[in-house]
Amino acid sequence: MWRILPQHTTLRSRCRACQHFTGVNLTTTFVRRHFSSEVVNDLPAAIPPAGHAHLTNRALISLIGQDASRFLQGLTTANIPPTSVTAPSIAAEKSAAIYSAFLNAQGRLLHDVFIYPITNMTQPEFSPFRSEDESFLIEVDATEQDRLFRWLKRYRLRSKISLRAVNPEECGVWSSWDNAESPLTAKTMDFPNNTNGYTGKAAVFPDLRAPELGYRLLVPQMHDFLSNHSKTLSTTALGLDNHSELSTLTQYTIRRYLYGIPEGQVELPRETALLQESCVDYMGGVDFRKGCYVGQELVIRTQHTGVVRKRILPVILYDNTIVTNRTGETWPGSEEAIPVLEYNAEEARRIKQQIPEPLAGADIVKVDGKGRRTAKWMGGVGNLGLALWRLENMEGEFAIKAGALESCNIPEALASNIHVKPFVPKWWNERKRSTSGV
Repeated sequence: MWRILPQHTTLRSRCRACQHFTGVNLTTTFVRRHFSSEVVNDLPAAIPPAGHAHLTNRALISLIGQDASRFLQGLTTANIPPTSVTAPSIAAEKSAAIYSAFLNAQGRLLHDVFIYPITNMTQPEFSPFRSEDESFLIEVDATEQDRLFRWLKRYRLRSKISLRAVNPEECGVWSSWDNAESPLTAKTMDFPNNTNGYTGKAAVFPDLRAPELGYRLLVPQMHDFLSNHSKTLSTTALGLDNHSELSTLTQYTIRRYLYGIPEGQVELPRETALLQESCVDYMGGVDFRKGCYVGQELVIRTQHTGVVRKRILPVILYDNTIVTNRTGETWPGSEEAIPVLEYNAEEARRIKQQIPEPLAGADIVKVDGKGRRTAKWMGGVGNLGLALWRLENMEGEFAIKAGALESCNIPEALASNIHVKPFVPKWWNERKRSTSGV
């Protein structure tokens, strides 16, 4: 017999069998409870204007062989230029990290990735990832490394390539940024010789998903590097300026949210997310002029019809009873000031104390509306997050759907004070013009 559970049954009250029972409707949105010790300890005080962070949630796959670029060209949404060590030095624009995506046959997003050309790097520390043929490192969500590796092997056929999942200790991914830095260019940084014995080099690639987003660093021999620098990780060890601060993954994530950049399987759900709705086109992850690749038909059809009804936007949670983090502008017909998109640790802690953090997929509805979903929460930290928003419905005040909070014993009046405000990133305008001219 099929068992039907109450609409707002908490995840805690469902047995493990019910969670995997295909006949049960599991579309209800659930929220994660945060206890008092969790509320303030995991939120940073601020985001440094210049910093660097180890991205432990990202992993690498090595791709080597004379058919490497041709192999990727038929699978990925970005254009992959041939890179051979026998050719002249790769131009700067070809040495940047290539942001891209892999799609399924229906055009839904499987993985968002960075593809790094390694061929022109001569330092011995990168020798495991380099050959006389073409060489690339593919960066992907760490939880999806094995799945992507197996998916790529399915398409190898007779291509002269070799694939290998890279151990995190062999090579790690870092991000660095400096808000005062000049326009980005590709380069390779030397690690200084030091008494700890680490003399490697980091390959540095501009992260061009948004202006001023920073750099992606590939750090070889991570085991030696972390063991020597885990306690006193200096900026010189990474080849960075002295004013760059060692930051956490959470700080990197908050800064990414401020730019409206989604990343990873939680924010870009596998086989669900659409490329244009996920802003992969605005982030430079698709070449509309290249030849065929898996999933291209839906991408091109959407591009030429010009109809994209939803996109992922940065959002902020705010208490509409407290006037903080506000601009001088007010809501139409109201004296209440409109909140601004910025990270404020005090405001973030206050929000987390009032309501739990919504899980990905929570409905966002218009306040005093008819209850129709306007947006879907994709992920967040503190009072910042990302939401898949209907672009035609951005005016007014919005809140997390009340039903999503009932299971957490939160007074409805308190929960109703927490509203959601979407923002359109400023850097979109330039990217809109570049993609609309295709």
